[in-house]
Parts: sequence; structure tokens; C-alpha cells
Amino acid sequence: MYYTTKEIEHKFVTDVFMHLGVKEEHAKMAADVVVQSDITGVTTHGLARMPMYVRRLLQKTVNPTPNIRQTNDSENLIALDGDNGPGNVVGPTAINMCIEAAKKHGIAAVSIKYSNHYGVGNYYAWRFAEANLIGITMTNSTPSMAPTGGKTPMLGTNPITIAVPAGKRYPICLDMATSVVAKGKLLKAVEANSKIPFEWAVDKEGRPTDDPNEALEGSLLAIGGYKGYGLAMIIEILSAVISQSAYGLDIGDKFDADCTDQEKIGHFMLAIDVSKFLDLDTFKKSMDQYIETMKNTEKAAGVEEIYVPGELEFLRAEKIKETGIPVPEGIQAKMLKIAKDVGIGSDIKTIDDLFDRYK
Repeated sequence: MYYTTKEIEHKFVTDVFMHLGVKEEHAKMAADVVVQSDITGVTTHGLARMPMYVRRLLQKTVNPTPNIRQTNDSENLIALDGDNGPGNVVGPTAINMCIEAAKKHGIAAVSIKYSNHYGVGNYYAWRFAEANLIGITMTNSTPSMAPTGGKTPMLGTNPITIAVPAGKRYPICLDMATSVVAKGKLLKAVEANSKIPFEWAVDKEGRPTDDPNEALEGSLLAIGGYKGYGLAMIIEILSAVISQSAYGLDIGDKFDADCTDQEKIGHFMLAIDVSKFLDLDTFKKSMDQYIETMKNTEKAAGVEEIYVPGELEFLRAEKIKETGIPVPEGIQAKMLKIAKDVGIGSDIKTIDDLFDRYK
């Protein structure tokens, strides 16, 4: 396995986005989100997503130079137009505004329209927690999940992320899709020519399948059946209906290489300054006690440790500080192709040739 550093990956991703016409400030934002995925072990949303980001920009489906702007006059209930910019630029811009407004007013919400895939949810959770805010972020996405009782995918995986700061303990960072798994896991299974659990998806006739190819033609399954379906709908209402973004079959399919329709999806963010309710240190100590109560409860047979939401991602990030970020062979080949496609260099033959440029 080849390993690289956080710094090298960040410089490479920034360079790719800049070669595609994204200004440096925005390219660095996008790189922050991509790197966050890989250092926390959410590899489906890190370098693995770069071919999709690059393809959409090369197709002129995504605007590399968006004019991201507020469209109403409220200071803490902000309506934002993403101008079809990269989601991992629009999203960080929105959370910056949400944090600033929540710090000033105690609570703030941002509704974002006309955006694209905004990357890994835990990027936003970590940002909220670092700002000592309770934060919620959500997004709708390309349809891949049918309503309960239906066969046609109408809902995306529609993830929701919730952050709660703590003291000595890691913050609580719940980051979950409303489907049993993300669509990226089906794509990885196709690449690996491997089966998937029957609990993940159904085929186009609504029958459980362990074939990822059939699953891609069918539908992902919602967590908890009709409960996950209901949650996915609420997330889409907050993300898309409020912001007047696309939903259902009107969303451009980012996974379809031949699709040049714009995604036009929406996001929603909410931040609460807990210090407006009680002393922040008191709250953080209480959170530590709460977390320890959960972790110290009696363990089931064969369980060595109880983890709280987001803890594993923090632990993976600590480990990657020592080992570096793993870059599998399949991802290496894709990064080399990207380097050639965007014009970084025609003499690049190995991943060492590529990443050595950023040391």
C-alpha cells in the first residue's frame, strides 16, 4: 500500500481544482473537504470522488467561479444562492456564515440552493464542534432510494450530520445517510467484483439482491424501513423545498458519466450557541460525563469497547497522523489520469512522480 501525507494530498487536490479554473481560495476549501474524508477513513468521499468532481467541471456542468451570495436580508436566517458552484466550495462558505451568525445571535440557519455534492458530512461536524456550537447540516442528493412501497428511486441517500462539542472527550459527531449504505459502497463493490449484503439494496423489481450491478439499477434501502424513508423526506424538504432547489428526478445524476444536467441540489445548516443556555465549561464537563456514562456501561459478550458517534473517525485521524493516508492502486491510477486530463504534467508515470511535485 502506498501512503501519502495530509499536506501533499491537500496541495495536489488544490492544484487539480485550480487547473480546472477554480480560484485558489475556493480550491483550498474544496481540498479541505476532500482531505477530511481520507484522514477520517471515509474513503468513498476523498480522493475516490475526485474523478467525479473533475468530470463535472470538465463537462462545464459545475461553475468553477461561482458568485455565492445571500438573497435575503436576515442576519441569522440566511438564504444563500450557490450559483452552481462546487458543493465543497459552497458548503464551506455556508458554514462559515452559519458559525459567524450563530456566534453573534445565539442561533442561525442557512438555506442553500443551486449547489452540488458538498462532500463528507463530518467536515461540517468538526467545524461546528471546533466553534463550540451544536450544529446540524443536511443535504439532498441524486435519487438512489425508492419511497417505501415504491420501485422508482426518488430520494437520495440524504445524509444528516449533527455535532455536539465536549470537553476532554471527542465531540459527538453523528454522520449518517438515511439509506443503509452510501451509493459509493455499491460502486466500490462493482469495482472489486464483490457481492453486497442483501440488506443493502433491491433490484429494479424491488427484490433483495447481493449483486451491486443489479442494486445500481434498482434502489438502496432506507435505514429502519419506513422510518428512514420518512427522515429522508424531511431532510429533502429542509434542504430543497425551503431553498427552492431540485428534488426527485429533477436532480442531475452526478454518477452518470453521460449526464450533463446540473445537480441543483440544496443544503440546510443550523447552529446553536450552547453558551447562551448555560456556561460553556459546565456544558462541556456535563458532556464528558454523559459520554463516559455511555462508554462505561456493561459491555455485551465479545465487545471490547463502546464507541460514541464520530469517535472512530477521530481515532482514525490520530492513526493516520502516524501512518499517512493510504492510496490504493486503483485510486493511484485515477489520480494519474486526472493529472493528465487537467494538464498538470504529461511526463507523470507513477504516483511518486505525481506526489513528489508537492513535497
